[in-house]
Amino acid sequence: MTMINKSMLSRPQKLTFPYGWCGHIPFVSWLVETMRPATIVELGTHSGNSYFAICQAVLENGTGSKCYAVDTWQGDEHAGSYSENVFNEVNAWNRQYFAAFSNLLRMTFDQANQYFSESSVNLLHIDGLHTYEAVKHDFESWQPKLADDAIVIFHDTNVHERDFGVWQLWDELKDKYPSFEFLHSHGLGVLFVGEKSHSLFDRLNSLGEPALIRSTFSRLGELITLREEAHNQIQHIQNESYNHISMLEACLLYTSRCV
Repeated sequence: MTMINKSMLSRPQKLTFPYGWCGHIPFVSWLVETMRPATIVELGTHSGNSYFAICQAVLENGTGSKCYAVDTWQGDEHAGSYSENVFNEVNAWNRQYFAAFSNLLRMTFDQANQYFSESSVNLLHIDGLHTYEAVKHDFESWQPKLADDAIVIFHDTNVHERDFGVWQLWDELKDKYPSFEFLHSHGLGVLFVGEKSHSLFDRLNSLGEPALIRSTFSRLGELITLREEAHNQIQHIQNESYNHISMLEACLLYTSRCV
């Protein structure tokens, strides 16, 4: 069985700092195309890199998924606080490209929880506050909402600093359910919670040895991240050059008037 599908090679339409999640875009795109989940919920969206990659895969593959991004867009002790501009930019992009199937729920995760019926969420992405207590609460409070084919993905399973505790919860869960973990880009844990999701777990593992699967998606994610960083560096150099040229032109104009 081939590992490649078109979505894992797709180029993201929009990336915004911070880029910590970008390395997992090829995998989550592969997952959306392969799984075709009916309802997708993301807990913790920030600048939208992961969420808009998911929405792009939904649109390009015509999966018919309904997508929901849940965030207060105020920040937390790990992400830091950020200005209203972050939400405004996410909201504008969502309205322009994904409004037909995507909704931004500006509220806490617990507040959003009441708007979803039991067994209704097929793909859940947890990426909120990363303390052990917080991520455990997020998983347990949303677990009744998971469908019988549900997959849950956890970001930052490979971060062991600054009171990050996702790795602790992951250690508790990874042997209770079929699971797969990517170690690059701060780690991504993929938990095949629903019984009907186990066939997709088998499909993922049939693509090759775990090390090969990790290496493939890591390299693809690295290309996305490096391309974006290079693009930003080029823009910075061009802006600096423009500023220097503008200053030189101003000096020459001033000098010509003084002569």
